[in-house]
Formats: sequence, C-alpha cells, structure tokens
Amino acid sequence: MEADIAGFITVGLVAAFVAGQIFRTLRTYSAQKTLREAITRGVTITPEMLVEAEKTSEPGANDLRNGMVLIALALAIAGFGLIQGSTDAIKGTAGIALFPLFVGIALLLRLRLRQMQGDA
Repeated sequence: MEADIAGFITVGLVAAFVAGQIFRTLRTYSAQKTLREAITRGVTITPEMLVEAEKTSEPGANDLRNGMVLIALALAIAGFGLIQGSTDAIKGTAGIALFPLFVGIALLLRLRLRQMQGDA
C-alpha cells in the first residue's frame, strides 16, 4: 500500500479526534454562556441548575453508536482495498481496518457486559 493512503487515513483519524474535542469544548462553552445570560437577567441559579448544567453523559453512553461507526469505518477501509484490486492494497487496507474493527467490537462487548451486569 502506498504511503499517501496510510497518511491520509492517519490524518483523517487525528482530525476526527480533534473535532470531537472541539465540539466537547463548544458544548461546555454554550452551557456556561447560558448560565451567564441567566445570571445577568436576574434569574436565581439554584445548585440543582448548576449540577444539571455541568452534567455529562455517563461513561459508555455512546458505546453502541461509536462501536457501530468504527465497524462501518473498518468495513469501508477494507472495501476500499478490495476495490483497488491489487494484493498489496488488499493486505494493507485490511491491516489498517483491523484497528477500528477491534475497537468497535470492544465497545460493543463493553456495552453488552454492562447490560448483563445491570440485569444481574
């Protein structure tokens, strides 16, 4: 597999991670801005409102979605190699596809284990 394809995939994954961090920061900023506007308008802020504003989703809340997206990404990467047709491209993209595939499977297994523990 050519280095430019691997580089493109790496840059894409890094960009996705950075975008996720930026969106998380924007969400926090938006919640804080809403509280500031409420305070300037004279709304009484209760401790419950502060707790609710700073509340984040519980760990693993997005495991299903993230796992499915990673598995779809792995299939897309492997499919790209198949479309290229050469043995080297298939081997290279299949190797790259293993990482998101296994992480996606691990997330789905984690979700399943959490569900089983909750049922017990």
